[in-house]
Amino acid sequence: MRILNIARGPLIVDRDLEAALDSGKVGGAALDVFSTEPVTEHPLFGYPNVIVTPHLGASTAEATERAGYQAAEQVIAALTGGVVTSAVNVPAIAAEDVDMLAPFVALCRGLGKVVIALAEGSSIDRVHLEFIGRIAERDTRLLSIHALIGVLSGHTEEQVGVVNAPAIANERGIELVETKTSTAYDYSDLVRVSIDSGQTSIRVAGTLHGRRHRPHLLEVWDQRFDVQLENQITVFRYRDVPGMIGRVGTCFGEHHINIVSAAAGRDPDDSVQNMDRLQVMIITTDAPVPQDVIDQIVATDGFEAGRTVTL
Repeated sequence: MRILNIARGPLIVDRDLEAALDSGKVGGAALDVFSTEPVTEHPLFGYPNVIVTPHLGASTAEATERAGYQAAEQVIAALTGGVVTSAVNVPAIAAEDVDMLAPFVALCRGLGKVVIALAEGSSIDRVHLEFIGRIAERDTRLLSIHALIGVLSGHTEEQVGVVNAPAIANERGIELVETKTSTAYDYSDLVRVSIDSGQTSIRVAGTLHGRRHRPHLLEVWDQRFDVQLENQITVFRYRDVPGMIGRVGTCFGEHHINIVSAAAGRDPDDSVQNMDRLQVMIITTDAPVPQDVIDQIVATDGFEAGRTVTL
């Protein structure tokens, strides 16, 4: 028999191997690892039927090339907001989950930015992530951290990233909570991000559409619609009466703000009279909307609130 140990030195008792070689029960051995490393002297070094290497089993030309390739992939992912799968100080996504979860990174971070914009001026007790559908069967911890980054970015003195976001939240007494439900109805995958402050909770929801995994915003201020999540988003809440969308469009036009898309949702309770019914309007633009434009619109009759956010 021949014995090869390229795993860990303590797997083999050196004296027993030496005795087995002396008795002829073991015809030879090849060792890449040793009980104590580094090692320069060992009784087995003098055996003609023992081959030793200095713990270099993984240092082949192919392994070195692959290690460099993987390092480059991870650097690119880190610099472009992608998923870093081999980091030691953030939750790692298993290789089999990367294709499924990676497109949700931008969605979760965007939802975090939108929900904190809606909760403007509120202290935060809890950030709650709900994963619904197929995504609930995966390890979503990293996605929750990206949603937390969206919530915290621009509201702390230090830059927020995947490494320090949980610690910053903990320092501020913000709890990060995940819940998962594998059963979905309207969408195969759905992500909800909520901010809880005392007895008040604000929630947004989104999903991915199409082969290019485009993020879509589905719920804001308890009302539903479906609009692609663009870099510039403005939200208004107003009384459900005719002409409100036109007033916003006219004001935007006067300030040379180009509207890319728009969607509106309304209170589904048909028992509410129109004058008392609240409607929510989502507008995406190709440039940021100045706060004074938002204030000008909200100050007019019928408008209750307005928020704008840059993702």
